[in-house]
Amino acid sequence: MQKTGISIFGYHRTAVEVAGYLRSRDYRITIIDDNEDNLARARYAGFETARLDYRDDAELKKIGLGKDTELVFSLFPDDAENVFLVISVRALAPDVRIFTIAHGEQAIPKLIAAGANKVVETHEIAGHRITDILERPVITEILDKTLFGQADLSMAEVPVTAGSSLCGVMAKDIQLGSHYNLVLVGIVDREMHEYFIYSTEAWQRSLEEGDVLVIIGADDEIARARQELCDT
Repeated sequence: MQKTGISIFGYHRTAVEVAGYLRSRDYRITIIDDNEDNLARARYAGFETARLDYRDDAELKKIGLGKDTELVFSLFPDDAENVFLVISVRALAPDVRIFTIAHGEQAIPKLIAAGANKVVETHEIAGHRITDILERPVITEILDKTLFGQADLSMAEVPVTAGSSLCGVMAKDIQLGSHYNLVLVGIVDREMHEYFIYSTEAWQRSLEEGDVLVIIGADDEIARARQELCDT
């Protein structure tokens, strides 16, 4: 039996990653766009598609918000489009969960005010590592809980900068779990051409300038960790 019905608006790079992940978890996915070229690419990838004008409330109602569609991903490459769609969906379906992206930090409060349940800033984590990270079972479980309302977590990066208190410290000694209630997914090793070291191996590693910690946790704890750990 398939899970929650999901509508993904805007078939661009981020949507390709998200759709692929959700399909692997057996969710019912429909890609929605008003650009036929984007829809053709989605169909070629094996997704169900629908062409409609998201600016028209009558068109939006056709996807069964709150019935056939329980979760909406607004993944347009333009913040203004995402804000408009979030406002429209929230007005039509107060109980539908809305996940969206912000292409700049200044757009985050606008999207939250518009009614988004979860906003991820696209520069929070490098896109080329998303697929690799999502393949880890523990991470997929955490993301499932985040997307479907059982938790409010984010994934982010904490860089090890010159003069940082993190330089020379073993990853296990940072105590991310006890001090910040954060989960260390792994470390990006700059000297090894951005090779990703998963947490099972990373704990025994001494951090160096240029490394990047990839973490998961509550937004306020991530902000606190960045402020305290990245100070030079």
